[in-house]
Amino acid sequence: MTEYVLQITLLSPLTSSAGEGHVGLVDRDVAYDDLGLPTLPGRRLKGLWREAYRDVVDAWGLCGKELIPAEDVFGEVGKKFDDGKSGIHVGNAELHKPKAASLKEWLAYFQQPGSQSNLHPSDVIQHFADIRAQTALDRDTGGALENTFRLTRTLKVGWVFSAPVHFVTPPDEALLTALILGASALQHMGTARTRGLGKVRCRFICDLTEKVLGNNTLPTIDTLSSVQLSQTSEVEDVRVVNKVDEADCASEQTLLSKSQTTDSDCTFCTVPTHILRYRLTLREPVLIPVSDGDPNTVVTRKDIPGNHLLGVAAWNYLRELDPLPADAVFRRLFLDGHLRFLTAYLEAALEQNEELTRTIPIPHSIRKFKEDADSLEKERLVDLVEPLTEEDKKNPKKRLESPYGMILANDLMTRSIKTERNYHHARAGESAGGRRVGRPLGSEVKEDGGALFQYEALKADQSFQGAVLGSMEDLVKLQTWLLHGSLIRIGRSRSAQYGETDFEWIDKSPKELCNVLAEWNAFFNREDYEPEDLPPDLDDNRLIITTLSPLLAVNDYGHTDARFPTHELANVLGVKACELKLSCSYTRTEMISGYHSHLRLPRQQCEGIATGSVFVFCINAILDEKRLLKLERNGLGLRKNEGFGRIAVNRQDDLGLGTETQLRDSEKQKIDDKIPHEIRNILEDVVLRRCLAEMQSLAMRAARTIVDRTPKNRLPSNSLLGRFRLILQRENLKESSKELLKLGKEKLSNHQIEMLNHEIPELKNRLNLYDLFEHIVTRRETITDVLATKHVKSYVESRYNDTHEAIINALVEGKSDEMCKVFLNHLLTTLNRGSQPKSTPAQ
Repeated sequence: MTEYVLQITLLSPLTSSAGEGHVGLVDRDVAYDDLGLPTLPGRRLKGLWREAYRDVVDAWGLCGKELIPAEDVFGEVGKKFDDGKSGIHVGNAELHKPKAASLKEWLAYFQQPGSQSNLHPSDVIQHFADIRAQTALDRDTGGALENTFRLTRTLKVGWVFSAPVHFVTPPDEALLTALILGASALQHMGTARTRGLGKVRCRFICDLTEKVLGNNTLPTIDTLSSVQLSQTSEVEDVRVVNKVDEADCASEQTLLSKSQTTDSDCTFCTVPTHILRYRLTLREPVLIPVSDGDPNTVVTRKDIPGNHLLGVAAWNYLRELDPLPADAVFRRLFLDGHLRFLTAYLEAALEQNEELTRTIPIPHSIRKFKEDADSLEKERLVDLVEPLTEEDKKNPKKRLESPYGMILANDLMTRSIKTERNYHHARAGESAGGRRVGRPLGSEVKEDGGALFQYEALKADQSFQGAVLGSMEDLVKLQTWLLHGSLIRIGRSRSAQYGETDFEWIDKSPKELCNVLAEWNAFFNREDYEPEDLPPDLDDNRLIITTLSPLLAVNDYGHTDARFPTHELANVLGVKACELKLSCSYTRTEMISGYHSHLRLPRQQCEGIATGSVFVFCINAILDEKRLLKLERNGLGLRKNEGFGRIAVNRQDDLGLGTETQLRDSEKQKIDDKIPHEIRNILEDVVLRRCLAEMQSLAMRAARTIVDRTPKNRLPSNSLLGRFRLILQRENLKESSKELLKLGKEKLSNHQIEMLNHEIPELKNRLNLYDLFEHIVTRRETITDVLATKHVKSYVESRYNDTHEAIINALVEGKSDEMCKVFLNHLLTTLNRGSQPKSTPAQ
């Protein structure tokens, strides 16, 4: 398979702003990942690439020629990325290194919890970037304006980044040529690009790059204008790309009529008999929007609904088989609900080498006692479904923070979802200046002025596990449309930076539902697990329903309503509704929405019963256990083919919970190989910064000691300190050492420093300022060796002795002059300030 890459080389410092800063450190920070490695967000790259190509198209248009429109290359703004003739996805640009994967593995190893290393992502990003200070000047006085001092982090010159580029259909020569021209025209990016920052050289790397750019002439205009983009459905890559978010489901009234029929055979005519589990591993952040009150923030769901995989499967079926509009197989499988695509929840493992298991939504009836300072048992769990003692009824309780977990061996093991927030901006529209402005104009322009907004998305490198229910024959066919090891894209904004996901089948072949409890096995102790177990007997005449996904029900008038469908439950169980009495419930509601991709219209928002809701019924009838088991397999409510309405029946009875345990991420494997050169450079840079910071602090403390213990008239004069500073400006400290010592021998011998003998053991017990100068100048390698050894051991484990010696030797041989100059400059600066007479207020 041909790999397409957008390569960016930094020709000047670049600030690809992350939209946030760190108080006291930097006001505008660059974008970097959790390990501290810098990145260039894919959405910005695609937007800049589009604008650069539009400049090329406009330039050719002035000559009376035509090129492929930008909308046919990059897609139309505001529409899904694979609509029309184009289908291009641009990922985040990362550092271009042959061993980039190894670099990430080593940084993750040094930063893992419990590691002896003190390496932090902020230390890593400082290796790749510098911090610049700037302020605004008053035009009248020439001085700095108040409250205008800013610190900006900029990436260093010379770094090379690479962004992966994927296509829905194989690109032809015309499309590749257009992308090559657009990439070559992209020469600036980031903030402050009109003030010297952000100059870059971009190249779209493919087989035609050298041919298009190597001749120093543009390709023939007629060829480009006559060639149309390829519409072929042939795919040269076995990986699959998602085109549809959701497939249209059958009429809600039709589903309702099916679910409310009293005929038991008809009720379960489409009850699934087999299950096929799948796993989604996020390559990029994934955004599944939910309704939120902030118009400038898009919040994501904490799971992946089944309708997203349903859309992928439906599109692959249409693309591969090219059926007729009235295809009966498509309607039966994807519209009539014969395939049930269950929601994918975060997966976790109890032990290091144990198989990953799909977590379940924690029932809302499970609460935690608030901490009691006088009690040894803190945050004990309780299930409100079970009978409580009088004392437990009085104790205050609170909800759990983690939404998902597993209930095994009477312990609740919870798992948190990792999310991230990224800032984006929409530029001003054409009526407000458009490309000439190139940025959002803010609230002063009410219409078409652009906006600053943010996306909350599921973090990459997380795995979610779901399942598909259906018949054996249908599931086997599904495996031919969704290939194992495929690449799919789900969620919002998947044309750049978001949505890229690896899909794989966990099961090689479908399994019978009677042999696996895929949805509710987390309610069981593994030692007591028996696949043939039916729901527990109803000895106490209680029926406990726990929702495993959102439940959509309708009222008597056919409108969606966030009330439990008691009449539907009674029809399924074959009893009268009056024989089911709701005794208690622990519920929440949520807004369910969606999008019809083929219609380009949003789905109707409706309020549903949230995941994890619990309903306890008292029954006055004898229930058939087979009907209870079929109820679990079929579910309740609307849109069951999209994973809604999944329930567990009597699985929550008598859990006997104890305490809550947090499921941690799998521990990073230890790396026994030698530390690579790139990691050693980062560690060396981190140690050098620590040594320089300690030398500055040491010099300032020494100067303060001299100033506090010496009369003002006996301190070195400012002219003498200035001459010292001029000598230190020379490149080689060794050549200027004789002149420096000769000048200061008579002037500096009377200033005693006693505090440094604890900081630097190699110094004498009683030390004057001249001795300090002499020791720093003549034996600077000794101090460098002591400081480097001290800090290297705090970052690199002792078993890497070769790396210890290499970093220490590099610092001693190459950085001793720099470290000693920093010490002396800060010492002289502090002495100069200390010798200045304090200003007295005017009378």
